[in-house]
Amino acid sequence: MKNIVSRAITIAFAAVLVLGAKAQGRWGATPADSVECVKNLSLYQEFMKQGSYKDAYPSYRELIRICPACSKGLYQNGAKMFNDFIAKEKDPARKERLIDSLMLNYDLRIANFGERGYVLGRKGVDLMYYRPAECQTEHDILKEAIELDGSASEAGTVSAYYQALNCLYGNGTATKEQMLSEYVRLIGIIEEALSNESMKESDREYWLKARETVNAIFFKVAECAEIGEIVGKLLQEKPDDMDLKVRLLKVLNGKDCSDEKVYRTLAEDVHRANPTSESAYSLGQYLVKQGDMNGALRYMKEAVDLCTGCSDRVKYLLKAGQVASAAGNHSQARSFANQILQVDSKNGEALILIGNAVAAQAHGCEVPDSWGAYWLAYDYYQRARSLDPSVSEKASERMSSCQARFPTQSEAFFHQLTDGKAYQVACGGLNESTTVRTRK
Repeated sequence: MKNIVSRAITIAFAAVLVLGAKAQGRWGATPADSVECVKNLSLYQEFMKQGSYKDAYPSYRELIRICPACSKGLYQNGAKMFNDFIAKEKDPARKERLIDSLMLNYDLRIANFGERGYVLGRKGVDLMYYRPAECQTEHDILKEAIELDGSASEAGTVSAYYQALNCLYGNGTATKEQMLSEYVRLIGIIEEALSNESMKESDREYWLKARETVNAIFFKVAECAEIGEIVGKLLQEKPDDMDLKVRLLKVLNGKDCSDEKVYRTLAEDVHRANPTSESAYSLGQYLVKQGDMNGALRYMKEAVDLCTGCSDRVKYLLKAGQVASAAGNHSQARSFANQILQVDSKNGEALILIGNAVAAQAHGCEVPDSWGAYWLAYDYYQRARSLDPSVSEKASERMSSCQARFPTQSEAFFHQLTDGKAYQVACGGLNESTTVRTRK
């Protein structure tokens, strides 16, 4: 088969095919061609069904020569065939010729069946895989693909394009500003795709992977100060472009750049135009960093209210609870934590939040109820540690803090309390049962 492949496909042959592709009819130029075309198409399809690429190749070659417009499947399966040949080829020179043939397969598909943006995307991704050093060529192919298909581009195309741009950036032929402006555009395409609730789960995984790749590249390239400067410049150029503002806010949030001077005005503009859970959360986060817990709590509550069925509801509830706790509103913090537990009964952070709220209420209780509050808080921390390994260390530290406030055995005995005895806490709004514990 190697002799057949290397002998049949050459660059000169490729040039003739591309130039002559549109001059041929679908089934060839003559009745004899049509007979040969149908015969070879049948053979080709049968061999491809069997996975016998070696046997399918001669028919593929004849179909390309006689009737290159006979079937789009000729090129769809042709890509699989050449990828298989390339993977198995050991000779470097032959492998390079096979890669050329794969690229030609894509060109012929475009010449005969269009779909230029989609096919260029596939071509660029394969070229990047086989010849990663050719980043300028890959960049140009993939850039055209995205310009043609926009939000209809494939996840792999978007991801590969940003990788190619990053390659150019590494070579000094692309700027940091290009990296940011293209990131903003690409992340918009990715988020639009992920907002499609009817998307197949397998496709969603591709888009999530694309977002992960694009984010990882971008966050290595730019620091917050640089991002803030470029964001400010983009806003000056397009002060009324709300879609741009939404995407830029995502950029700043993605790398936690809420300290940047441009952040608050941008977040307020986005929130004012179209209040969403994300924009409310963004403003809440900003005010947390400024130390304005009451102002932050107002936005965190709004984020929760606007996120009735969104995927980030638990995140917003947890942050709202933590901010409420920091603001001294412990009953509100506990309310948010209980809402989390309705969704995720093993959420350790929510249980710790309740423990914190209970412990904070101990200050308003008299002995022995103040001890009871610490015993009850200890219960919540212990439950968090047993149910959620991710908070084990934090829960253990809080348990130790509570233990330091337990009474001695003699102090407990004075109130007719002994270790292990049930105790009902009834102060500071608390009304729960716990267990007596003493400090050893």
